[in-house]
Amino acid sequence: MRFYPDIYSRRFAWMFADLLVLFWILLCVQAGLFVNNLVLQLDALALGVINAGRTFDGWIMSLQQSIPSGVPYLSDFLRNATEGLRHHSGQPLISAGQAGSHGIHTLALILGVMVAAVPVALAMLIFLPRRLRLIGDMRGVHTTLHRALARPELSAQMLEILAGRAIYTMPYQRLLQYSRNPAEDWYSRRFERLARAELESHGLSVERYFGPRPVLNP
Repeated sequence: MRFYPDIYSRRFAWMFADLLVLFWILLCVQAGLFVNNLVLQLDALALGVINAGRTFDGWIMSLQQSIPSGVPYLSDFLRNATEGLRHHSGQPLISAGQAGSHGIHTLALILGVMVAAVPVALAMLIFLPRRLRLIGDMRGVHTTLHRALARPELSAQMLEILAGRAIYTMPYQRLLQYSRNPAEDWYSRRFERLARAELESHGLSVERYFGPRPVLNP
């Protein structure tokens, strides 16, 4: 499968376009990673809440360990009080911090993917159809010519077919870049110029299929 035209100017142009798109994709990925890391810095707040909850739990646990045992009513009352305090202070903070941390990581991932994916998708919507069309055109024309030129007697007919496509499908202003009088060339069966115009519109060269550049009449 052919990926780049034979015509050097178009080949370098498409190579440059491919490199530009690749650079754009890398730039978008870097931007997505930057946004992801930027949002993840908010996780420090969630970690602070989690650490505060654990600190409260540590204080309450120390308080529970310092409660004297064997004191009727008082020991049980203090243990129940500290246990309730732990469930209404340390644990809620830890749970809230963990939920916040999970939300921050999810938000960072979503924003990072959006920042990277949306510009890449827009670039692909613009670039990819034209790139695939170029490859498809080159492949179709190449396959047609390859099969036809496998029979040498069809070479002249293929030049005529290509010239005919140029006459009937290409803008006249573009034909004038190859022939000063396309109608006269067609009438005089000078098909080389017109065939060259048609092949080069698909990024292919006459020389690849019909040998060295023919000597054309001025």
